[in-house]
Amino acid sequence: MEKVYATGLHNPFLPLNIYIPDGEPKVFGERVYLYGSKDVFGGEYCCHKYHVYSADVNDLQHWTDHGPALASTDEYVQEGIGDGVPWSDGLLWAPDVVERDGWYYLYFCLSDGTEGVAKSRRPYGPFTDARQIMMNGEPISGIDPSVLQDGGDYYYTWGQGSCHMAKLKDDMYTLDEATYAEALISHEDGMQGFHEGSSLRKIGDHYCLIYASEYTEAYPKRGGAPTKLDYAVSREIYGPYEYRGTIIDNTGVDPSTWNNHGSVIKIKDQWYVFYHGSSGNRKYNRRARVERIEVDEKNAVIRQAQMTSTGFGEALDPEETLDAAYGCQVLGGACFTEKNGGYPMVDIVSGCSVAFRHFAYGKEAGDWKITLSMLPFQKGKVVVLADGEKKGEIFFAPGQTEAAAAADGGENGAQDGFLQTEGLLCGLSGKKELVLKFESEQEGKLAELYRIHQQPVKR
Repeated sequence: MEKVYATGLHNPFLPLNIYIPDGEPKVFGERVYLYGSKDVFGGEYCCHKYHVYSADVNDLQHWTDHGPALASTDEYVQEGIGDGVPWSDGLLWAPDVVERDGWYYLYFCLSDGTEGVAKSRRPYGPFTDARQIMMNGEPISGIDPSVLQDGGDYYYTWGQGSCHMAKLKDDMYTLDEATYAEALISHEDGMQGFHEGSSLRKIGDHYCLIYASEYTEAYPKRGGAPTKLDYAVSREIYGPYEYRGTIIDNTGVDPSTWNNHGSVIKIKDQWYVFYHGSSGNRKYNRRARVERIEVDEKNAVIRQAQMTSTGFGEALDPEETLDAAYGCQVLGGACFTEKNGGYPMVDIVSGCSVAFRHFAYGKEAGDWKITLSMLPFQKGKVVVLADGEKKGEIFFAPGQTEAAAAADGGENGAQDGFLQTEGLLCGLSGKKELVLKFESEQEGKLAELYRIHQQPVKR
């Protein structure tokens, strides 16, 4: 059954209880489709089914969940889909989709190292008739397939450590061994730092290979965690590929951030990069994220983007009540999770901070009241910075919640059992990054932050 979510212009751009990593965006007709694997909160990498999400290209604030598209076990029969992968019951890892002659082909990999393809007459499935990807008469092994249509040819890339490529034959599941390339790029040669998650796209006259990268300037070969989406370009599809740099780095979205996976796409006149970020101080619980990017199409140059809280939009409305998990960078050991019916920032100690990028405060300078919904455990304060400039302080203590509830029946001071503590931010205008920095002389956990709300102060 389809569900439509009015998610607004936020990042993550799907509801906070939906965890879709490894996103490959594609535009078919007048809709953009997101193909990804599916994490389950509290679990590890992925699960045994895919869901497909889509939005009208003219309305990126409303996303439709088209329901289960493919499953590798029978555990989702009550959701209307059975086991569609006859050779494996592995977890379904990163997919991609391409269209040919009115058929949509879903390419996928599983946790046992096998890869396959299923097809549908609809871009959102369900996908059936799954077959293993074959070459030289044998099933291939690897992870993270992607497919690029270039003219009448379909090029298939996959691999970890090295990015392999070959043309698909007309049956769309057999690779032509005569076109096989062992390593377009790798983590060793050429210092491209390839880890996994290849996505081959065309930008102008250039082939652009996007991937999760280990590259660091200090140690270019297997240097770091693959938190970056880097890219390399070539005039020829088989290369050589020239390393160009980073598109997005998700370091700081969670203390245990490990990997990244995504791609770029042009929707109408605007380019975007789709990627993911973990939560819960784990490598998992990964949510789909997106950023607006600048692309020089003539030269295939992509300017590196910064993680934001806005995704498809340019700025947040400060008068909207936001869950803490819309913060785009959390530092000092704290993390975002699911708890008490919300999506708070937890494990906060002195020195932790969270950034919201960006709020739109209008052309004229004005004062704003900021309200934080939180659970305090110890005495401390929140220093509020706007573009690095200190704008206010908010004090909290563990006894405030009960005192506020006794004073007004919980209507203002302790809604939902949380403390509503306030501060004043003076002289705000334009688009600003807001950072909340927690400070205390106490050791140990200070508080949990659940929501943030602002409203203008009339003079």
